Amino acid sequence: MRHLGALLIALCCGMFVGCIEDPNPTYEQTTRVRIGDLAPDFTIETLDNQRLTLSSLRDKIVLITFFSSVCPDCHDQFEYINSRITTFDESKFIFLPISRGEQSAVTENFRRENGYTFDIGLDPNRTIYDLYATQYVPRNYLIGHDGRVIALSAEPTHAQLDALLAQIAELTK
Repeated sequence: MRHLGALLIALCCGMFVGCIEDPNPTYEQTTRVRIGDLAPDFTIETLDNQRLTLSSLRDKIVLITFFSSVCPDCHDQFEYINSRITTFDESKFIFLPISRGEQSAVTENFRRENGYTFDIGLDPNRTIYDLYATQYVPRNYLIGHDGRVIALSAEPTHAQLDALLAQIAELTK
């Protein structure tokens, strides 16, 4: 009888623990779009008053980078790739950073304070971000000519960024 009671307690505890959501989900668990998927289409307004639709960029390789101006890893990534992306042929490649959940004034201030000259997309309500993921920035999606995701990363290391940049260089030859 004692074993039966212990077994019941163990089963109840196991069921209860299974109902608790992991407070720190993995990158994989928070990713909605994966390699090989057709990237969800969207239209975005940019700081430079452009209106871009992802599907209209199908003739180019596109690097979408979701970020937040208060994210230290985002600052690090932009500093790391800023000069490197300028070497790519603009007729074949577009860098499309998208500010996740921030108003245009905050994003413009971020760009000005850091001396970035690239245009930045605005996603103040996280509508676009939520198509791609639920959590974590910086988050990168490399989109091929056919509109499919060919690489992705979340909070990448410099080595992962180097690999991504090398892949872009190869694709834009």
